[in-house]
Amino acid sequence: MYSNVYIGMVTFMLPKIERSGPIPIYQQIKDWMRHNIHEGTWPEHYQLQAEDELAAELNVNRGTLRNAIKSLTDEGLLIRIHGKGTFVAGKKVEQPLAETLITFSEGLIQQHIAYTTSVLRQEIICADEEMAAIFKVSVEEPLLCLQRVRYVEHKPIIFFTNYTPVKYFPQIELKDFAHRRLFDVMEYDYRVKISWAQRYFEACVADAQVASALDISVGDPVMYGKQITYSESNIAIEASDIWIRGDSFRLSATVLRGDALNLLNGAPEIMQSIIRI
Repeated sequence: MYSNVYIGMVTFMLPKIERSGPIPIYQQIKDWMRHNIHEGTWPEHYQLQAEDELAAELNVNRGTLRNAIKSLTDEGLLIRIHGKGTFVAGKKVEQPLAETLITFSEGLIQQHIAYTTSVLRQEIICADEEMAAIFKVSVEEPLLCLQRVRYVEHKPIIFFTNYTPVKYFPQIELKDFAHRRLFDVMEYDYRVKISWAQRYFEACVADAQVASALDISVGDPVMYGKQITYSESNIAIEASDIWIRGDSFRLSATVLRGDALNLLNGAPEIMQSIIRI
């Protein structure tokens, strides 16, 4: 049995826990969490409430909740990031490329590669259920939808769409994103400190929209990326979909194993975005 409750601006069904029945309480919580994941109520990379808050909502002790979370983490349905929280895992195996958060434009700048930007769409839209869950806002919350293409030597390389809640960045839809980068606007104009992000990539083929934006054929190989960016307060402030031409881009990383990690004296890995023109 479940009951409705309003959590983080999103309505969830909380379980009615049977405290005297034969099924352990942690198992009931685990089954409820698995149901939310499989039904899409908690989408991929969705951040769960803090353990103390969720335990209070469920009226259980924190140890019981942790047992349920650990069990689902062991199954690969949840992932825990130290100091950040617990998240719904992606449906595919994910291998981190780096520990340093840099944008693709910053990667181009570091390599001294000139680029230009074309803005295809810049408007306020209403959050759908997926974005409402990611940002922990209500459905129809105003979001900036920013769609752009990056060009190198007049060749489209990256097609991407960013979403961000307007409540954190009033009038952000008026900024000149043909000449300014989104993260720069967030950090310098609004004094919002960007701290970390979840990012994954997978190979796919271009649909009609992607093919048109990147000047390739439908069905050509592209690399698709998804990113959710967080402030230093661990608040999701940006989500993006990224498509990269398969014939012009590759990702590389320096990875170390065992004792070799000491060689960097704790320095993070550096991701390199390499353009092949």
